[in-house]
Amino acid sequence: MLLGVGLLSGCGNEPEARRDPADDARDVAAVERLSQPPFRPIRPEAFTSDDIDRYDLAREGCVFRPGNAVDGPPVFIAQKDRGYLKIEGRLQPLAPKEGSSELPSGAHATYIGTENWVELVAQAGDAGSAASASRNGWPSRLVIHDANERVAFDGLGQVNCTGSTAEG
Repeated sequence: MLLGVGLLSGCGNEPEARRDPADDARDVAAVERLSQPPFRPIRPEAFTSDDIDRYDLAREGCVFRPGNAVDGPPVFIAQKDRGYLKIEGRLQPLAPKEGSSELPSGAHATYIGTENWVELVAQAGDAGSAASASRNGWPSRLVIHDANERVAFDGLGQVNCTGSTAEG
């Protein structure tokens, strides 16, 4: 009797052994698509002077301002050891990505956070000398990616850098 049960249980697994690996791959891909959170655009908020004072953000580094204004409120602050975004009223610190391009004042072009990552991309144009561009700003693009590598924000603006290295 035990031998009969063993034979029957072995027969039941035979169709699974013959499954097509391509079917398995399609099933896995479908589950992965369903498990990803829905896409949500990111809207970085401008830092107020109160935010800058409260979080001590007026240190050496670079700032990104949307549009052409070089003196408006920044929406991204890049410093040597940290980058900062403000999303839905919350400060979100980011770490500089090792090996990313270095900007004047020791800031970096790429920062990584737990929920997203940011890259500052210089735009082509005549910005003059590096020292002049640091003080007066240069055209740039701020790109924010979500945790699933999707572009959640892409905006044009100006980058200005301050500090001893930037003014050098």
